[in-house]
Amino acid sequence: MEARFPHLFYSLVFSCIFICTGCVNEIASETSEIQEGNIPITFSVEIEKSTTKVTDDVFDANDKIGLYALITGNTMADERYIDNLLLTCGKDQNLISERDVFYPEGDNTLDFIAYYPYNSEGVKEEQTIIPVSIHPNQEEATDFSASDFMTASKQRVSGSSKPVSLEFEHRLSKLKIILIPSNSKEADEMLKNDPHIIATGFYTQANYDLEKDEFTGFKNAADITPTGKWEVESGKLIGKEFIILPQEINDEQFFQIDWNGRIYTCPIPSSVETLDGNKQYEIEINTEESESSQLSGLLASISKWPAADELEDVDSENGAQILHLSALSFEASNVYRVHLKGKEVAEICKEYLADDLDSRAITIYPVQNGVADLENGTILQLLDTDEEINGGELQWDLSDNTFSYYEDDLPAIQVIYFDQDGNLHTDDDAIQPAEINVVAYTLTDRRNSTDIQQYPIVKIGTQYWLRENLRADRYSDGELMEERTIATGDAGYHINKEGDYFYNGEALKAGTISPKGWGIPSASDWESLDKYIEGDVSMLKTGEWGIFNVNKDDLEVAAINNKTMLSLKPVGNWSNNPDKPNINMGTMAAFWTWDYDRNDIPEQTVFFIGESNEVNMQPTISGFGDFYKGLSLRLIKK
Repeated sequence: MEARFPHLFYSLVFSCIFICTGCVNEIASETSEIQEGNIPITFSVEIEKSTTKVTDDVFDANDKIGLYALITGNTMADERYIDNLLLTCGKDQNLISERDVFYPEGDNTLDFIAYYPYNSEGVKEEQTIIPVSIHPNQEEATDFSASDFMTASKQRVSGSSKPVSLEFEHRLSKLKIILIPSNSKEADEMLKNDPHIIATGFYTQANYDLEKDEFTGFKNAADITPTGKWEVESGKLIGKEFIILPQEINDEQFFQIDWNGRIYTCPIPSSVETLDGNKQYEIEINTEESESSQLSGLLASISKWPAADELEDVDSENGAQILHLSALSFEASNVYRVHLKGKEVAEICKEYLADDLDSRAITIYPVQNGVADLENGTILQLLDTDEEINGGELQWDLSDNTFSYYEDDLPAIQVIYFDQDGNLHTDDDAIQPAEINVVAYTLTDRRNSTDIQQYPIVKIGTQYWLRENLRADRYSDGELMEERTIATGDAGYHINKEGDYFYNGEALKAGTISPKGWGIPSASDWESLDKYIEGDVSMLKTGEWGIFNVNKDDLEVAAINNKTMLSLKPVGNWSNNPDKPNINMGTMAAFWTWDYDRNDIPEQTVFFIGESNEVNMQPTISGFGDFYKGLSLRLIKK
């Protein structure tokens, strides 16, 4: 599959630490030769040197463990005395068995093998392996915990009233990320940017041999998202962690980071041939950005708990040949531009596709001379459906803001490549992939050199909107506007306590406020948006909205889903009331419209209220005098 497109990638260097985890499963039947005795088997549990779910040093209540018991001398492939018994963790690290089990009669001793987390399928008869998998998306604590895998064993246990103590060892690897700013003062700013990182190309499924203590049968390489939140400690960002299967390293495994709207690629150093179980790998990433936006770092250590071994420095690499779509956070913008050989060749969007598709999607369009070719797009992933209809052509009719989609039969496309001519490919079998760079496509407003504003962009239909309201204290030529407390007809703007900006009509008429290439929406722009969403304003709203018309009975707050990701919030408007200059906050939002034919403010503009999901048109002149209202500005690309 082909198309044309732009990009920008940067490599990181880092240091790694990995940890292993495991636990037990369920129960089986007794053999015909060995008879049950009358001494019940009870269990207690602890974890060696580290943590369950990689967070605590104890199991949590209701954690589930699987247990096998063999007559000493037998193997897992032989008949089992207890087969995959389910044990549930209770208080004080005691394990509650799903049924009573007893030691065998006579002098027979038992060998116990346990694992966590419990798998109802367990180990098949005459086999010794159990399937193990990690969650590709480990953001949620439950999925991170479910990726943990530990085992415990105890040999030659004779019948006793004492609990069998099972000491678990981690069997997987843990990766901890540390971001190091150029100086400690920049850590807080980096924390605000919230860098998004994924591990890519790592296998997520394998078989673990409970007797040989080894992994085999690796499959399902995927992109892995870590758990945790960044926090600042000693001038560094810490807090992001992965659980990964122990496996051999190759050049298809690396990390991609979306930081401040740019995509950086982090190779695994060549000195690391294998990620081992029961180890932590700590990645230290130096984030000082050069003029070429290239980052450098250090692969500092690989360690068992608690020892550490130093590893060699690793050079960073600029650019990447593979783009894993899960590396794109879409936080800095809903639009990315792909760069090849210094030119923009593609645009990647997270957008809402209306009509029969009714789904958010990740799409891609060729770019020529800085303009996306919306008539030759491709759907890479439909995010709100499991239908395998991805990969088809997406063609927009620019005249009426509609699209046609010609379905393909592909599952969600996870990885894309570009050839040397900038054509899009979904595999690299027949091409030599080109190095690309990927950058968030944003509006950078430099009118105030001491307070540069950067705005995310969202594509809705054929329109490109700012995803946030304008925050400017001066006109586009740098001339300052007057900040005022109340709206009385004097040109100016107002900032409320939450940092929302409002402008009166007099300020709009006194100078040009929109940056080059952007403008105040016209009435037809608002109408085109309303038509695309079929009049359902719930697709535009976000946040908590209340009832605007409080004097009317039986009103309810209308539904909100923000499918378009335009993210209109109920910030209210600016008034002439000195005691409460920001009125209607939480119940209403209103935005300016411009009449380009008359080069003036129209008589009416758009209002959105909590109890209605329709566009409301209201006068632009205040009801308290012969002056304009104070409203928000949401710009559109012209």
